[in-house]
Amino acid sequence: MLLTLWSVDYSNIFNNLISINIESIVLVCLIQLFTILLINIQWKNLGAVLGLKLTFKNVLHVNMHGTFAESITPSVKAGGEFLKAYILNGEFGIPLSKASALIVMQKTISTVVFLFMNIIALFSLLFYIKEIEIYFKILVPSLIFIFALIFLMIYSMVNQKIIITIVSKIPFIKKKHVEKLDQGLINYRSTVKTVFKQKKVMFKQLILSLLIWNLFPIKAYLISVSLGFNIGFIPILAVTYLTYMIGMIPLLPGGIGTFEASTIMLLAPVGINGHEALAFAIILRFVTFWFVFLVSGIYIFIHKIPSIFYRFVSFCFLSLQALRKLYYKLYKGYNL
Repeated sequence: MLLTLWSVDYSNIFNNLISINIESIVLVCLIQLFTILLINIQWKNLGAVLGLKLTFKNVLHVNMHGTFAESITPSVKAGGEFLKAYILNGEFGIPLSKASALIVMQKTISTVVFLFMNIIALFSLLFYIKEIEIYFKILVPSLIFIFALIFLMIYSMVNQKIIITIVSKIPFIKKKHVEKLDQGLINYRSTVKTVFKQKKVMFKQLILSLLIWNLFPIKAYLISVSLGFNIGFIPILAVTYLTYMIGMIPLLPGGIGTFEASTIMLLAPVGINGHEALAFAIILRFVTFWFVFLVSGIYIFIHKIPSIFYRFVSFCFLSLQALRKLYYKLYKGYNL
């Protein structure tokens, strides 16, 4: 990424950035908002299957906080998931076993579909890249990482004994906490098994995840057309999925840097110059990361306004009370 920033012509990047019309940006941002809507619908549907009485507003509240957290932490969204579980438990009274089941199921379904699309993208890229060995050195480890992530999520659903064994060997964890974790994992496992037995529900969720993930290359393609790229939808689809896959490796918050660098690397074989690829990456990144980060930040700020206002009013009231007491004390002292 540093090498690219050193070598590219910034005037060309700027010209490419201003060449895209506002209507295209607005359209892609609206599609991104639709993506957020679908993700929240998926959460609500899975929550209903688990018997959780969560409204769409509740789900949106949880996901907005989670999105903000995962945007500022290099944790493959794990930081966001932990916060979601904390809010589900703390604010809505949902047991951690059920909250964890909801989060892991949604993440597993989404990641399985994402892995499937990445395998398709990788084979699609074979038709456009000659020196594929160079790219395999980056893409294959990323695929292995996604495979390992799915394996851990599925393994946590079917076998909790190994987790208890590992946790029980940690010196500072007390026996009562281990027993509590064991009971929680038993409840979590039974909840997950109940949901996965409902094949129709799982099929619908897989289709919904497929729709959500397919909106990403559509957004990328619309941006590429606005920038004047003439490379077709399939290369853009392949590049979009593979760059997201590389960006999931926890190096920096939100995969910043790895996403942009891999976009430039993968667009080069299909005839896109470095400055054009970087402009494309910046715009796509704005829509799928910075715009979402901004939306979640605004939501949290608006949500906190009532409590901030209440604290401000309370502070003013207490200050006036203190000044009133001080005034009377000084006034009486003056009379004396």
